[in-house]
Amino acid sequence: MKNNLVIIIGIFVLIFLMLFGYSKLNFSLPKSWEITLDQNSKDPYGLYIAHKEIGNLSKGKIKDLEKISELNIDKTKASDYALVIIGKEVFLDSISKKYISDLVKNGGIVFISDYQDNTDDTIYTAYKDIKGNFELSLKDKYLISNKKDIQHHYIEKYNARNHEVLGTININNKSYPNFIKYQPNKAKGYFLYHTEPIYFSNYYLLNQDSYFYSKTVFQSLKGKTILWYNTEKTYAGAANTSVMRFIMSQPALKYSWISLLILLFLFLIFKSKREQRIIPIIEKEENHSLEFAKTISSLYQENGETKDIINKKIDYFLYQLRKSFMIETDDLMNKKFIELVAQKANISQEECLNDFLIIKNSYEKQHPTIHDLKNVYQIIENYKQKANIS
Repeated sequence: MKNNLVIIIGIFVLIFLMLFGYSKLNFSLPKSWEITLDQNSKDPYGLYIAHKEIGNLSKGKIKDLEKISELNIDKTKASDYALVIIGKEVFLDSISKKYISDLVKNGGIVFISDYQDNTDDTIYTAYKDIKGNFELSLKDKYLISNKKDIQHHYIEKYNARNHEVLGTININNKSYPNFIKYQPNKAKGYFLYHTEPIYFSNYYLLNQDSYFYSKTVFQSLKGKTILWYNTEKTYAGAANTSVMRFIMSQPALKYSWISLLILLFLFLIFKSKREQRIIPIIEKEENHSLEFAKTISSLYQENGETKDIINKKIDYFLYQLRKSFMIETDDLMNKKFIELVAQKANISQEECLNDFLIIKNSYEKQHPTIHDLKNVYQIIENYKQKANIS
């Protein structure tokens, strides 16, 4: 009994000493160079600084939106608002786009900067790999320090009659538009499209030229009530959040986790003595067909051309439509085709037309990106589910 009491007291003393020692240490997590574009992240490519600084432009009038459907703004007050969307993979469905369009129509400003195809269908983006410093231009020119070799996006194709170029990226004495303004017909407000969201990340905003560049970009939002679309609350941002990084960033959770590990370690030590003869368990041979198929598909995706993957995905989808509905798929914009496929999935013709227009444009692009692939995949899978196509 005395030995057991000594062991128990020793365990509690050990736990107390370790927790006291951990409380005196500063657990600074290593910074990740992953492009998260998370508004609460203080990593180099997070948006913590941008989220704080943009509130100064609006004199504190900033509101986080978790859903675009919260954009229920009175028409007479729409000109006092500006919606800001900055993210890595922000997918806006047809309903969200309607809310945004209504805000612009009534006089609001919408600023979008992400890698998804959330612009109108006349804009196509591309990218270049940049090594070393580069230059961004608005009314003034800004020399930007480039610490990491990453892809920098720009606008490859746009309609010059409907879009006004506000800024460019200058590479090897050539200028490429990366910031444009678009005002739809009869709209009182306008859209601002920026192709490269990492210029608003923590790393770039800590550089003096980058900071003044971003401040100039957001100048048109000054004095308005800024609605910041919190992509962290969407499925796009959820993948960027590490559970362990969150636990270790909170003192209470961190010490609880450490205590749990210590107790688990002590439990394993005292239970290491074998209490009975171990009976071997003979398990059935597992079927690894699904894992094999996933491995083969992953290898194909990593080594294949993005355009080839998109084309095959669309070709197979059209084959399924022909097989299931007995219709021709030569002209995706044909009115009878749109009416029939919309009716089969029980969706509106307008939504169906928008989805097949994106599919058609992605099929015709010469250099589609991985974001085009994800967009096409999302549209096709959503339609197959609604139309009950296996």
